[in-house]
Amino acid sequence: MKKMRLPLFIILGMLIIFIIIGSFNDLNISKAIANKNNYFAIAASAIIPTISFSLLSLIGGAFIQIAKKDYDKRLKILFIITAIIIFILSIYFSGREYFGINGFYRKAPEYVGFFIPIIPLTLSAILGYHLFKNNNYKYSWVILYICIAAILVPYVFFIEGLKLVMHRPRFRVVNEFIPFKNWWESQNNYKDLMTAFSLSKDEFKSFPSGHTGEAVMIIIVAVFLPLANEKLKKYQILFFIISVIILIIMALSRIMAAAHYLTDVSFGALFLILSAIIFNEITIKLLKRLNEKAPD
Repeated sequence: MKKMRLPLFIILGMLIIFIIIGSFNDLNISKAIANKNNYFAIAASAIIPTISFSLLSLIGGAFIQIAKKDYDKRLKILFIITAIIIFILSIYFSGREYFGINGFYRKAPEYVGFFIPIIPLTLSAILGYHLFKNNNYKYSWVILYICIAAILVPYVFFIEGLKLVMHRPRFRVVNEFIPFKNWWESQNNYKDLMTAFSLSKDEFKSFPSGHTGEAVMIIIVAVFLPLANEKLKKYQILFFIISVIILIIMALSRIMAAAHYLTDVSFGALFLILSAIIFNEITIKLLKRLNEKAPD
């Protein structure tokens, strides 16, 4: 985990730079590259969440395997409940992207999208189950819960929380009647605008980007999963590099699809990267207190 400090801080530094650039150039950047009918960007926005939640389902599968090991019965029940909740939520949050308002809207009924991720999520859960079959590390379940906390805390309290406060209009609805707002400016009269122009509430959830936060979930799993399973450590750097590439694709796609500005995607990623850094340090200190060797 110590070796992941530098990569995480490099990403954090880059995100801060992008926030500064976007604070002065958000509107111009979107005018230059954004198009709400960009099908590549829409497709990436719909598919990448399935990849992100597949990694979360992998953790769910790992919990099922861990529940078979020699733990207290109450813990075993907790592990199984956790796995079930992860799988259900993963289907919901990834499935809604395909034909929801940020995906291929009205190309098919929205409920059809919930069937698309079932197979990849199930395969990921099965993979997680088998990866942890011969893993006897007694604190693996602790690491997995820390990983989940590193994802949920910033996503729920910062990303979703700020969306409910700022109501920044998405670029795709900004016009002479709906003015552009900087990331630090709230749209207080969003309800009036929704009524006047027959817009959904989602059109006023630009800041920060939830999709980009979901992409960072892959980075967080790349940081924590190898600590819970020794045999995955040799793949950590490759996994991390791939996860960063996916993050870049997602961030660019959300801007190109006219759904977010540069500051939206930068803050969406920043909150989870900060969380990864904090929980990484917590994990190192926790393992020391548990008389475990601090990871490299």
